[in-house]
Amino acid sequence: MSQLLLSFFSPSVPGDSQEHSPDILKLLAPHPRLKEHVESMATEGTSHNLLKLSQENPELPHCLSQKQAEANRDGCSLMNTANIQVDGRRDNMKEQEEKEGEKQDAASPDTASVKIGKCQEKKRKHCQIEIQEDTEVFNKAYKQDLPTDQGAKTALSIPLASFDASDLECSLCMRLFYEPVTTPCGHTFCLKCLERCLDHNAKCPLCKDGLSQCLASRKYSKNVIMEELIAKFLPEELKERRRLYEEEMEELSNLNKNVPIFVCTMAYPTVPCPLHIFEPCYRLMIRRCIETGTRQFGMCLGDPVKGFAEYGCILEIRNVQFFADGRSVVDSIGKRRFKVLHQGQRDGYNTADIEYIEDQKVQGEDCAELMGLHNCVYEQASSWFHSLKSSLKTRILNHFGPMPEKDADPQINPNGPAWCWWTLAVLPLESRAQLPFLAMRSLKDRLNGIRRVLAFISRNQN
Repeated sequence: MSQLLLSFFSPSVPGDSQEHSPDILKLLAPHPRLKEHVESMATEGTSHNLLKLSQENPELPHCLSQKQAEANRDGCSLMNTANIQVDGRRDNMKEQEEKEGEKQDAASPDTASVKIGKCQEKKRKHCQIEIQEDTEVFNKAYKQDLPTDQGAKTALSIPLASFDASDLECSLCMRLFYEPVTTPCGHTFCLKCLERCLDHNAKCPLCKDGLSQCLASRKYSKNVIMEELIAKFLPEELKERRRLYEEEMEELSNLNKNVPIFVCTMAYPTVPCPLHIFEPCYRLMIRRCIETGTRQFGMCLGDPVKGFAEYGCILEIRNVQFFADGRSVVDSIGKRRFKVLHQGQRDGYNTADIEYIEDQKVQGEDCAELMGLHNCVYEQASSWFHSLKSSLKTRILNHFGPMPEKDADPQINPNGPAWCWWTLAVLPLESRAQLPFLAMRSLKDRLNGIRRVLAFISRNQN
């Protein structure tokens, strides 16, 4: 092996090869793998003691300067070739040694048992060295993490570089945890993400354990440790996450653009409108209305062509009663009328850009005429209601409440007198016949329409 290396790196001129050994070591300096092999040969007593020469004669003349220049020009190709050749020859020698060892072991059982014992002893020593090294590394790392101040509380110090925002992401929205909660089965999600999943199925999104108790109580276990970790190690990411959430809440709070629309029934200003909520999209819509603080949404009739009617009424949530299966009963009341300008959708429910409409006020003689008409129609509506059967009146009172009192000024409310809307709600009219009254901006026209309907119903009853 030594002769092969020397013949490979030595010049072709004859002479003693030992005087060129230091140059070989210099050539092998950037390649520790080859250098170690040459040094090991030197320590084992080979004919060319290169290590000893290099230590005793550090200033030997560089006979191979010309060869070194060529080696520097050829660079990597020369070293790579040397590596390949040396590795191949080393492997061949190891195979030969193993074959000879096997023959000797087969010939002498005692020798084989001794060698096996030595191998086992070497393995034990090697394992002990590895365990000792791992223990030293762990002790060093632990000492680095401990606080320098001895008076400080002993706490687990986690390097900031080991934290990545992706390690603390919700498995549902794939964003940084915001308001994290942990389920009874041990999984953590964003509060809003978990609630949306429970709208569709009362089970854990990951392990499918039942979470009906969360739906019934509407109370979740807040993960305080997760919040503190994020606030301490990911402050910038948390700030950005909070900014996105606030922007979303601000957008949902807009009651002119992308207003949530419940497509169901007819609703009027000042008239109660109880609702039974069971569809996942409307569960989400009602919850968002409560979270934003507006507690308001639009109500429109369905339309087979347009999707929903062009006019509707804003409802305000007064109370919500939740059930264990996720359903809820919403107690709402009408507030303002609106006209739909543009329809849209958001997360499964309808939305619309709207403009609010009000009654046009009149003055002078028109106002006096309006006052007389208002008083006349009110008396007509009151007489009709009191002429109904007791059972029917009881049902109306339980659902819509008592008939509102007559206003001293019928134009004081932008939407008109409350009793007008209460009368329209209890009259036996189809929804399509009621819709034009909602779109009217003239109180006089609305009062005349109610008077005609009452006259028609009274004739049919008689």
